[in-house]
Amino acid sequence: MNRYAASVLTFLCLQPLCFLTGASLPMKNLVNTAGLRNPRPEGGEASTKDFTFPRPIMANSVAGMTNRSDQVFGIYARISAWGHEHTKSDAYSAAVIQVSNDQGGEYNAIRAGLHTLPSLYKDNKLHMFAQWTKDRDWNTGCYNADCPGFVPFKDSFTGIAKPGMVIEELSSYGQTDSSVILQIVKDERPGIGGDWWLYRVSGPVRFPLGYWPASLFTSMSRHATEAAWYGAAGFARRDDDRPAMGSGHGPGEGPTRSAYFADISLMDNMAYPVDPSLAGVFPVVNDGRCYQLAMDAAGGNTFFYGGPVGRSC
Repeated sequence: MNRYAASVLTFLCLQPLCFLTGASLPMKNLVNTAGLRNPRPEGGEASTKDFTFPRPIMANSVAGMTNRSDQVFGIYARISAWGHEHTKSDAYSAAVIQVSNDQGGEYNAIRAGLHTLPSLYKDNKLHMFAQWTKDRDWNTGCYNADCPGFVPFKDSFTGIAKPGMVIEELSSYGQTDSSVILQIVKDERPGIGGDWWLYRVSGPVRFPLGYWPASLFTSMSRHATEAAWYGAAGFARRDDDRPAMGSGHGPGEGPTRSAYFADISLMDNMAYPVDPSLAGVFPVVNDGRCYQLAMDAAGGNTFFYGGPVGRSC
C-alpha cells in the first residue's frame, strides 16, 4: 500500500450496492479478451504529483484511484454528476478521468470530466471539460477549445453536452442519481487515425466529442502509462472554507448520497474497455481529514468519494 493509503486513507466496508439508474455499456459485452498488461511497476507508488489544477490555488486535494501500466490506450468511467453552486470565485471542485505519460522525462497528459470552475466560466454551474498539457505544471495546453490542441467534433448531437457546456441533469441528495459516461482513448481503429479521442456514451451509443492530435504530444504520441479516476477540490485564500468534493458528503452514505466513479476501466487501442484488475489499481488521497474514498463491496469496479465544505473538516 502506498504512503497516502497507509497514513490518511480511510476505507469503509460498505454493504453490496448496485448502480442501475445510469446508462452504461455492459462490461461483459465490451471486455476485449486480449487485454492490456496491467502490472504494478517495481517500486512504483500512487502519488498526487501529477494532479495540478487552476492557479492561484493554495491547496489541491484529491481522492481517487490510479493505475500504472506499460501501455495505456485510454480510460473509461461513469461519473456521478453533482452541482457545486456554492463554490467561490477562486475555488473549484471536479470529477476527473486522466491519462498521462512521463517516459523520457517528458510529461504529457489529457484529462476530462465534470467541474465547477467559476474563474473560467464566470458561473457556479457544473460543466463538462477537457484539458491537455505537455508539462507537469500544466503551463502548456488549455481547457476545452480555448487554444489550438483539442479539435471539437464538427457535428453536434441534441442533448449531448460538449466540453465547456453546462451539465443540466444533476444528482439530488437522497433522490436522483444522474451520471455521465466518458472515454478518453487513443483510437487506432481503421479510419480513425490514432489520435486521442474524447467520447460521451449514452445507452448503447458512443458520441465523439472531439480529439487531440497524437502529433500534439511527445511521450504520449503512442500511448500513456498511467490512468487515474479522482475527485479534486481546491481553494486560493487562507481563510476560505475548503469546497465540497463530490456530493459534499463522505463516501460511506452510498447511492444517491455519495458521489462515485463506476465501471472504471482501461481501454485498448480498438476503443473497447478492458476491466482492470483491482490488484493493479491503487488509492490516492492527500487530505484524509476532509476527503475520503471507499470501494464498493459489491464490485463492479466502483468507488465512492468526497467530503463536505469545511475549514478544518
